[in-house]
Amino acid sequence: MKPFHWGYHFDKVLEIGGFDAIITNPPWEIFKPQAKEFFAQHNELVTKNKMDIKVFEKEQKRLLENPEVAEAWLDYQSQYPHVSAYFRSSEQYKNQISVVNGKKAGTDINLYKLFLEQCFNLLRPNGECGIVIPSGIYTDLGAKQLREMLFNQTNITGLFCFENRKTIFEEVDSRFKFVVLTFLKGGKTIEFPSAFMRHDVQELQRFPSNDSLSITIDMVRKISPDSLGIVEFANNYDLLIAEKVSKYPLLGQKLNNSWNINLQSEFHMTNDSYLFCKDGQPGMMPLYEGKMIHQFNHQFEKPRYWIVEKEGRAAVLGRKQDKGQKVDYQDYRLGFRKIASSTNERTMISAIIPQKFHSESFQSVRTYDDKGNRQINYDVMLYLGGVWNSFVLDYLLRLRVTANVNFFYVYQLPILRLTEGDKYFNEIVERAAKLICTTPEFDELAQEVGLGSHTNGITDGSERAKLRAELDGIIAHLYGLTEAEFAYILTTFPIVPEQVKQDALTAYQDFAPLTGDAEIVELITTQDESSTLEFKSTARWDVDKNQRNPEMEQVILKTVASFLNTEKGGTLLIGVTDDKEFIGLELDYQTFSKSNKRDAYQLFLVNDLLLPKLGKDLATLIDITFHEVERRDVCRITVKPSPRRVFVEVKTKGEKMQRCLFVRSGNLTSKLTTDEEIDNYCKSRWLE
Repeated sequence: MKPFHWGYHFDKVLEIGGFDAIITNPPWEIFKPQAKEFFAQHNELVTKNKMDIKVFEKEQKRLLENPEVAEAWLDYQSQYPHVSAYFRSSEQYKNQISVVNGKKAGTDINLYKLFLEQCFNLLRPNGECGIVIPSGIYTDLGAKQLREMLFNQTNITGLFCFENRKTIFEEVDSRFKFVVLTFLKGGKTIEFPSAFMRHDVQELQRFPSNDSLSITIDMVRKISPDSLGIVEFANNYDLLIAEKVSKYPLLGQKLNNSWNINLQSEFHMTNDSYLFCKDGQPGMMPLYEGKMIHQFNHQFEKPRYWIVEKEGRAAVLGRKQDKGQKVDYQDYRLGFRKIASSTNERTMISAIIPQKFHSESFQSVRTYDDKGNRQINYDVMLYLGGVWNSFVLDYLLRLRVTANVNFFYVYQLPILRLTEGDKYFNEIVERAAKLICTTPEFDELAQEVGLGSHTNGITDGSERAKLRAELDGIIAHLYGLTEAEFAYILTTFPIVPEQVKQDALTAYQDFAPLTGDAEIVELITTQDESSTLEFKSTARWDVDKNQRNPEMEQVILKTVASFLNTEKGGTLLIGVTDDKEFIGLELDYQTFSKSNKRDAYQLFLVNDLLLPKLGKDLATLIDITFHEVERRDVCRITVKPSPRRVFVEVKTKGEKMQRCLFVRSGNLTSKLTTDEEIDNYCKSRWLE
């Protein structure tokens, strides 16, 4: 057993309450048998980390035919179960297993976690510890209980995180993150200084300093209530954004009267490898792996393995009785790559795959429950996929992720649970559908969400880039981010091409809410044309012909007359297109020579257009005002109902003048020309 007993070797220290200080860099390994590590001692072929799982299993089976190797393998495995059981149940290590929402999380025994808790045990009250451990201590769900211990029973004096870019530790991946954690035993942590994503060891000399970012435990509990994960804030911008989005529900929260999701893995690459075939045959389905997808792309790489559908279905159902119920692999599935890093070009890689099986490296949203009832609608699937692939959500995920995108990281993302009818929902679904539905396999999905078929999907690279930029801009607005905040988020993706980031920022600007006169902005953004509201681009300038056109004036005249002839009157906004795009009055203003454009415009409307043609007695019923929107003018003509009939003379095809009565019919201006039409309307309108 090779026992080591602290009380025997350091009896004098423990008699006085423990160590004054502990400094350590413990092992960073999971405490369980490692097959490749063991068999590498017996065959150089096994040392190849990227060895195909089938090749490894074949080599392992061959080696175990040797009685000495087989005995050594059993002896090696037997070293673990009883020790592991001790670590899981001992009072000495009571903070190793975390419980989140009633379920155990991160049940693997990791040596660095054991060392951390043992350091706490061996310190005297107010004793200090400095320990170098993986960044999982502040992010991983399985370390939640250790974080509770640190927050409630120690005073954390520093959390300094390195990326191994400058090879501080050899034989460790350059993207790997580790932490220099310092704390005093006893007391309680209210806030602590932090630094993340640092590369230079010399920076420790200046830490903590006035520039260090202070994180409060209240903030941690607010942002990550279930996991108590500490977000990797680089500066105060990160803190501000995190606090802003913390008002939105986390994806893992179960909400009433809203859609909810459950994430799942499917086939394990080792445990289920007996199902995998290298050559596809009739009756087989390809096995989707994470590396086969990219953002909005289900064809990033070709499949390596295939599964007989009948065998795969049986394995998925397990002990559940097969009653012909719909199973997830029989429908579209939204998912994401499990293997990712916050230092990659993008971290959240999400796509919708067609009816196929998938491996553990592609994590998916459950489409059906065990009884075959649908759990997520197609439009919500597209909406969530669009949000997941955005820069905003990727940024929030990168603040949390270390090496893999695990379930709990995704469950901790703040997601607005939008549905049809909510602002931005349809815009996101429409664009995501065009990006996803690009092959015949997606015709059913395309038809279901109103796209028609895959032929309406977008395959052109520049058009896809435009759609993606628009999605990023819309989603930044969805989360209420300012332009400065969104611009900062884009800077946290150093590997992404600058043009891609600039396009996203430009799209944000294009979708920015109108600013200016609040009442006018509300009319433009929340109201549609109706019997009492009309939008017109111009009153003098023909946009299509790019010249002044008197016909534009007639349109304004007819609209005002129609409002006068209705019972409620109405409002005409000039400077806004039919589809509610604000363009201002600059096109009309250029037709005036006077320096004061507003005055010239008003005089034109009152003295040259409306009163001479409609009647000066109506002057008190027509109010013309100017308002600023986006620092440009819009003209509002408010019209009260007239006590008399108001006619307008218009030219007929024969160039003759005809006296017509214009009225509102829904959101249209209609012309009444016959005596019968006019008499019937006037009797109902003025009770004559």
